[in-house]
Amino acid sequence: MNKIALFGLVAASGSFAAGTLWNMTVDAYQVQVPETVICDKNGEDYGAACYESTGGWWFAYVGDDADGQVMTFSPITTNPEDGTYKLITTDESDGSIIPNGNLIEGVGLRVTMSAAGGASSTPAIAGIGFNWTKAETPIDLSDKAGYCIAYSWTGSQALQLELGWKEDVDAGGYGYDTWYTALPASTAPTALDLPWSKFKQDGWDKAKQPITVAQTEAVSVKIRLKNAAAAEIKGTLTIYDFGYSGDGCTGGVGIGDVVKASAAKLLVAGRQLSLNGVKGAASVEVINLQGQVVLKNTMNTSASMDLINLDAGVYMVRVAGKSANLTQKILLK
Repeated sequence: MNKIALFGLVAASGSFAAGTLWNMTVDAYQVQVPETVICDKNGEDYGAACYESTGGWWFAYVGDDADGQVMTFSPITTNPEDGTYKLITTDESDGSIIPNGNLIEGVGLRVTMSAAGGASSTPAIAGIGFNWTKAETPIDLSDKAGYCIAYSWTGSQALQLELGWKEDVDAGGYGYDTWYTALPASTAPTALDLPWSKFKQDGWDKAKQPITVAQTEAVSVKIRLKNAAAAEIKGTLTIYDFGYSGDGCTGGVGIGDVVKASAAKLLVAGRQLSLNGVKGAASVEVINLQGQVVLKNTMNTSASMDLINLDAGVYMVRVAGKSANLTQKILLK
């Protein structure tokens, strides 16, 4: 496959639904990267530097070019360094949404893509994907049950959701016959739960690997249009929510609406941490930059947590409850 460049570093702070891989705050999108962030912690604004080196990235890609094939994306821009395509997502300095781009506040990620000029032996392919880390370091998903997704797709045939692994066999990879499942065409928002049992392979690659390799050597997740006909197939894909199987991805509800329905907010005054907008008890964890839980308690709106014994520095606070699911960066001086 010919990858069309990485695009759009996502924001490193904000709230997300419990277990969700991708979600948004009121003013910024983010991806929950399943990796402990270890990097230079000097300065108050550590987020950009850390996630620039370890965070996940969305990308666009096409199949290997063949005579007569045409594969397009819209809206789209180009990298000034080399002219390669990139989707229009967020401002890398603060994670805010870039207007008129692929991220739509209160909705999700949207891209129109087309593919034409394909044949059975050389299908035309256009797709988008997400690398778990910028360096494409594999992660282990064997403790997960699969994926769930809420989406719509206006094209005339199903898309493929693919489990990405390292593909180059000469470089120690596993070949291009990766595991995938279908995302049927649907003009209305549709939510699908996709356990591993729903994934399959085409079976043409001689270096065929079991799905356990895709689970333990996960590099990316991809969604692609694969057109084996000469006539153009074109449609608009919108991803409203994306998470692990069993998370309950929401169909017909924008990501922004889900977050706004949970109006929990963290407040820090001196060394006292409190919550707003919480109905009932919620579990609160304070996590240092090494990924260690240094403080844990159960709180509600009427309670506060004393942080006086923690060293000065940056921490992530994770809140989980029936009416509160968020993660937020705090600075203790």
